[in-house]
Amino acid sequence: MIPQLSLPSMIGRRLLGGVLALSLLMLLVACSSAPPQAAKTDAVPPAPTVAPAAKAVATEAPKVVAPTTAPVGAKTASKTLTIGMVELLKSLDPPTDWAIPATWIHMNIFDCLVWRNRQTGAFEPWLATEWKNTDPTTWRFTLRKGVEFHNGEKFTADAVVWTYERILADKTMITYPQWTHIKQLKRIDDYTVDIITATPEPAMLSKMAGTGCGIQAPEYGKKAGPQGAATQPVGTGPFMFKEWVKDDHITLTANPKYWQGKPDIDTLIFRSLPETATRVGSLLTGNIDLAVGVPAEDWKRIKDNSSTTVQEFLTNRTMLLALRLGPSEPMPTWKGPTSDPLVRKAINLAIDRAAIIKLINGMGVPTMSRITPPTLGWSDKFFNQLGKYDPVEAKKLLAQSTYKGEPLTFHAAPAFLYEKEVAEAVAAMLKDIGLNIDFQFMDLTTFREKIYVPNKTAELYMDALGNSFFDPWITVKEFEPGQKQRSGWQNAEADKLILAAAQNMNPEERTKQYIRVQELINEDLPHIYLYLMKDAIGMSKRVKFEMGPDGFLWMGQAKVE
Repeated sequence: MIPQLSLPSMIGRRLLGGVLALSLLMLLVACSSAPPQAAKTDAVPPAPTVAPAAKAVATEAPKVVAPTTAPVGAKTASKTLTIGMVELLKSLDPPTDWAIPATWIHMNIFDCLVWRNRQTGAFEPWLATEWKNTDPTTWRFTLRKGVEFHNGEKFTADAVVWTYERILADKTMITYPQWTHIKQLKRIDDYTVDIITATPEPAMLSKMAGTGCGIQAPEYGKKAGPQGAATQPVGTGPFMFKEWVKDDHITLTANPKYWQGKPDIDTLIFRSLPETATRVGSLLTGNIDLAVGVPAEDWKRIKDNSSTTVQEFLTNRTMLLALRLGPSEPMPTWKGPTSDPLVRKAINLAIDRAAIIKLINGMGVPTMSRITPPTLGWSDKFFNQLGKYDPVEAKKLLAQSTYKGEPLTFHAAPAFLYEKEVAEAVAAMLKDIGLNIDFQFMDLTTFREKIYVPNKTAELYMDALGNSFFDPWITVKEFEPGQKQRSGWQNAEADKLILAAAQNMNPEERTKQYIRVQELINEDLPHIYLYLMKDAIGMSKRVKFEMGPDGFLWMGQAKVE
């Protein structure tokens, strides 16, 4: 155990926001609001305005083509904002890509029924103005009137029903498991919809404000099909799709009829700049306005530059090692070293979290759980803890195990700040106790497409998993019965607790259930948690933007001078 960090200084508004969010989660009725309504139109153009077909993405695997406009990042107008990203996305269709950068981009194009206040984290009306439980499993949502999709279609209950029924009809969508709590959707009238859940649903609002929640235009969606949804999206959000050049940039333009008012930014560009040095250099030279993932060693020169500054913040992303314990449907014949619990315990004892925190320049809080403050179920039993580091004991356990020196595959990719350095350090720690580590540090696209998305993870991989839901259900979803495609973990007590907590409307009882699940994870070790990530963005002083408690790059209210 290490000295307790000051939670107010670490978490700030995020802790207050989480408390408010947790309280509001259990409310049966939310407050209504009445922002300015968009102008109405009966015309429904068949598709959005996009770049010429030869230049825009138009296939499942679009090719990189030359931009059709001025060089990306050039200041073509005073109201252009360019963001340097580590990665972009593989699909513009929200339920088919839930990587963190993808959700950032999606949620600038789409709106959900419910969302979180960007600063407090509290639930607030969005495309729904209010909601209530008419019975324990029925949630009635009253919808906002006067909202239009980017192509002119009117937003009504039909759009809500079509969006979620589409997900529920397609088990291949990566967010499908998130929405299985829905049993039925009922259109009551144009601006009222009932969502009926299979059981009482304590995380209902959390799920409705999470990945894949963006409401899509039904008439356009039916005509355009999956290909149109993936490459030419139509939402109601603050920005409209213009152009996607795969692995290069995505360009959005302001929605002049946005129900909250036209954004201050006219053109929003997300650029793919995987190398940290390139992002920082581009920021300092003015080629981009905002850079994500800025390491501490670059802060001084960014701050010393007269036109740029740095925002540091605590994320909701937990860096972790994910282990495979047994076979699963994508890998039915897998038999690897980590199936032996003694090998897993040896790996856990080999991890020196104190050294890792030092390596990342203090840009993290050590943790032994993915459930962290202010999420329900967090405990100082796990959070801000280094855990036991004992390489001598690790070697003894390894000698007692069934391990005979066979290769142990360890996948990692540069998705987040310091991930390469941490992965290399972990690989060295595991080699030091006698494991034969086949360390495969991959480019991010290959890792996502070949390993992560198809659930073909071998013995060990490293990644940072977020929790923008601020509810524990998502942190254990992959361990739920029927969802164990990555780990193959079998534990009857954990199965029972996860299923029970998922429908327990009593927060005190639910907290106890999730604490016990965390104990079981630390016993069987399908995950070995490292630290809750801190992060930083570098930003031009001409940009007025403050990162919210969930770390979302939602630019609907950002401004540029």
